[in-house]
Amino acid sequence: MVKLLNRLIVLVAASATGVLASLKSKIDYPDGLSGPFNPGFSQNTNASLEWIDPWGDGWIPQGCKDRFLAKGYDAKDARVFNVKYTDCDQAWTFCRHKDAQLSIDDMADSFGRMSVHMRSLVRHPIALPAKSCSAQAYTGIGDIVLYGACKSVTVWLHETGHQLDARLEPSKRFSGTLAWLVALGRDSCVPDSYANTNTVEDFAQVVVVAQYNTLLGYKPKETFPGCLDNRHGLLEHTFRYDYLEYFGSCSNRPADSKIVSMKATKRDMMRMMKRAKDTEGSDPNIVGPCDFPS
Repeated sequence: MVKLLNRLIVLVAASATGVLASLKSKIDYPDGLSGPFNPGFSQNTNASLEWIDPWGDGWIPQGCKDRFLAKGYDAKDARVFNVKYTDCDQAWTFCRHKDAQLSIDDMADSFGRMSVHMRSLVRHPIALPAKSCSAQAYTGIGDIVLYGACKSVTVWLHETGHQLDARLEPSKRFSGTLAWLVALGRDSCVPDSYANTNTVEDFAQVVVVAQYNTLLGYKPKETFPGCLDNRHGLLEHTFRYDYLEYFGSCSNRPADSKIVSMKATKRDMMRMMKRAKDTEGSDPNIVGPCDFPS
């Protein structure tokens, strides 16, 4: 027990700084989660899409505008859409750069394959252009940003998993609780090598495993069967009926950001200058960029 507590102290300190070299020596899915998990999601889930409605020119949600300006893009190059699913009365507002590798159809399909209450953790899904796939979660406001050709459901689930971890209060992440750290101490593996980055990334990858298991009733063959059962079991016990099941609700969604002009104003630029630079580690409310294989 003393050894376990000492290990947990190390995990807490390392998780807070994100510098832990390795959580576990065993990797359950050594080639990553995309290969084993995406086929099952693709073949056994459907996006309950009802309609996609493009906005008129000149207007954009403030959250999308902020992401565009922070990354050096002109908000006038944004394409904004309301996306309605049959399992929720309220549409989501998606934003994509005109040159983004993800089409609005790609975005709506990948996002829609998650359970409705997982989707309800997200305010605005945003797509920006990039040569390779990476993503960020803005856990204080509920936005997720996909860079490049990130069509894989596992990537969308990973970023939404960061929102589940924080639930708009990043300082109270579930991945930093004693319950999660005890479960981690009792397990012998992480889902994949990326999960070894820190406890925050580990949690998001276990979300992928748990969503798959909840929706399909099994998980792909493990290299070390049962090696992450403590974290997987804790996550499903805590979140399954409120977030992971398909029959959840779309209540308690983050409020949409206000509608503003696409034109960059002096106020916009002043706000951007006051904020910390939008890079990894500069803001505790931002997780990522998380890099994924193309």
